Amino acid sequence: MTAQQIEAVLFDLSGTLTTARSNASAATLLPQAIPALERLRHDDIRTGLIIQAPDHPFASLNALTDATVRSDDQLRPFPAPDLPAAVAVRLKASALKRCVLVSGCADGISAGLNAGLWTVGTALSGALDRHGNERWATLTHDEQDRIRLQATMTLMNAGAHYVIDDISELDSCLRDIALRQTTG
Repeated sequence: MTAQQIEAVLFDLSGTLTTARSNASAATLLPQAIPALERLRHDDIRTGLIIQAPDHPFASLNALTDATVRSDDQLRPFPAPDLPAAVAVRLKASALKRCVLVSGCADGISAGLNAGLWTVGTALSGALDRHGNERWATLTHDEQDRIRLQATMTLMNAGAHYVIDDISELDSCLRDIALRQTTG
């Protein structure tokens, strides 16, 4: 994958790189966050953060991302396209259609679509994760399937181009998007 095909990957911080919690101090950095950002950096793909919480305690992410936009930057909230478009502009993307927004909430997916970006929904680490990742292993297989299906369908109904469990599966989506961009 080359930087010419996908110029930037934008993350709605909550539900993609951190757990989706209404209280920012209760959110935790997901174990797959740093490796995913490092892979993107290795592939020369710029990354941006959309932060909707007033403050986030994850300074380690700042060193691995190229731009940040906060919801308090006088921009309209999701599902308006302002936040993802502003991050793409800060990343100096030449075309929004060469950017990917990763979000765990339906409004985030709508915002990405409204801005003209590719969208990837994170079903289990996203805002639909009402049980918390720490409890996932204690759920029965049927409960896990039900939650996964509900989360996936919510994001698909919002129009997500792709839906994955969490960002550890992002690479295959980016390869497919890059292939689709080269074939028109």
